Amino acid sequence: MAGSQSIPADEQLMAQLWIRFKSDDERAFDQLVQARYRVLFNYATRFTKDRDLIKDCLQDLFLELWNKRAVIVETPYVTIYLIKAFRNNLFRRIRRETARPFITDELLELETIVTEELTAEHKWIADEVLVSTEQSLRQAVDQLPKRQQEVVFLKFYEGLTNDDIAQVMDIEKQTVANFLYRAMTQLRTILPIRVFS
Repeated sequence: MAGSQSIPADEQLMAQLWIRFKSDDERAFDQLVQARYRVLFNYATRFTKDRDLIKDCLQDLFLELWNKRAVIVETPYVTIYLIKAFRNNLFRRIRRETARPFITDELLELETIVTEELTAEHKWIADEVLVSTEQSLRQAVDQLPKRQQEVVFLKFYEGLTNDDIAQVMDIEKQTVANFLYRAMTQLRTILPIRVFS
């Protein structure tokens, strides 16, 4: 990652918890787990619908972290470290324990602001349009190649930067940009214009 990039405040807090956790602070470890469990769980749903497998992999990850806390490196980017470690463990486990194809069920979340002045009918119409748009987007994203789906998820659902995505996926930053470009180009050809306006 670029050294000139500033570290977000929540990531600075995570780095402080990480240092305390490495010094045998169980409370700091619990806070780390609570702060990033949902992020990791949501990330894993891009690859498998097996919630028990995801929970097992998360438990294994956090147990391994606790057991190896003395030798784990310090990092200012704890979330990226956790996603990368979890991704590697999850992929190994999926390859070892299942022969299922790449399964996705999560979607980029579209946010809409419906003002209070809208009538119930207008709100209902807006909700129907949003549901239709979300379904179209879900179907379109599912048509993308696996790696493009992963990049789209990390970029737009988890809000990671291209540098962070490159670290998580062990690819070059330019490859991330290429995947995003190809994904957006393909989505624009699949989806109606209104989704991108």
